[in-house]
Amino acid sequence: MIELKHALWELEKVSDAAQLENFFQIYLGKKWLLNEEFKLLVALSPEDKKDKGAKLSDLKTQLTAAYEQKQNHFMMGQINQQLEKDPVDISLDIAREEWSYSLLAEVRRDAEDICKSMWFIIEYGTDVVTKFENFESVNIPLTHPATEMHDTIYLNDKDASGENLILRTHTSSMQNFLIKKYGLPLKAVVPGRTYRFENMDASHDTMFYQMEWIVIDKDISVAHFKEMITKLLSALLHKNVETRMRPGYFPFVEPGFEIDVRYEVYNKETEKKELSNWMEILGAGMIHPNVLKEAGVDSTQRSGFAFGVGISRLAAVRYGIKDIRYFTNGDLRFAKSFA
Repeated sequence: MIELKHALWELEKVSDAAQLENFFQIYLGKKWLLNEEFKLLVALSPEDKKDKGAKLSDLKTQLTAAYEQKQNHFMMGQINQQLEKDPVDISLDIAREEWSYSLLAEVRRDAEDICKSMWFIIEYGTDVVTKFENFESVNIPLTHPATEMHDTIYLNDKDASGENLILRTHTSSMQNFLIKKYGLPLKAVVPGRTYRFENMDASHDTMFYQMEWIVIDKDISVAHFKEMITKLLSALLHKNVETRMRPGYFPFVEPGFEIDVRYEVYNKETEKKELSNWMEILGAGMIHPNVLKEAGVDSTQRSGFAFGVGISRLAAVRYGIKDIRYFTNGDLRFAKSFA
């Protein structure tokens, strides 16, 4: 069996990186000496195997720790040598590159400013929520497919009721909290990250930024929503948009709408302005009575609407970007092109 003292003595004699690599290959590499010792355990009795196996594991742990300490010693020596050759004068006035917000941050901040001018409360909420907040409070039963682990990211931490906490799949999870915190009437917007199990492609990601608007008061109707969404999208997209509402199903609204937009674009071939094709931009609807009931609101006295949109979708439409992965892949060439 390998003697620890002898191996440590050989490691102490190592004086450069090449010798250290040679030591690693002999003792800890793919053809390490300890590996041969472990192979011999097969022929031993269970008692002897347990005893010798423990000794070998302890030997491996101590050798690995000693090797890593020696490796760090060499690395620090190389760093110090480099600093001596090329000292850094911190008093120098180093030229700094100009910076700017990322497109997602720029669009989010722009949207927040627009909403503040319309007297909306800005509330970011938390990324980690309960199953009640994410599902039941917005009329999604726990038997719904969206609650399954293949759609939702569950955490090991649990809430007060013993249920696993989750990463919110939509900013709608804040609706119940907002109503109870601020009371009525209410005009609030929730910008923030949301998470889902998704196959990443040009229009989907496992983490994406979303904004949720919620308006509740007396006698709120679809007409109020129609006027607000047209003005808001025109401001957000920096275009005079025309909106179209199509029926759509979402558990937390009734009735629900899919909102499409189109706007004037310049056709290079005809050299004329023309209307773009209709583009689906967001989902919306009148808040479901069950959602109001969960928050302690009498749906016969109050009504409201809610709608949400992906910030990356807004940015993609505003800047003509075809693949949302550009926003988060860390490519500085992309970021600098919009600086």
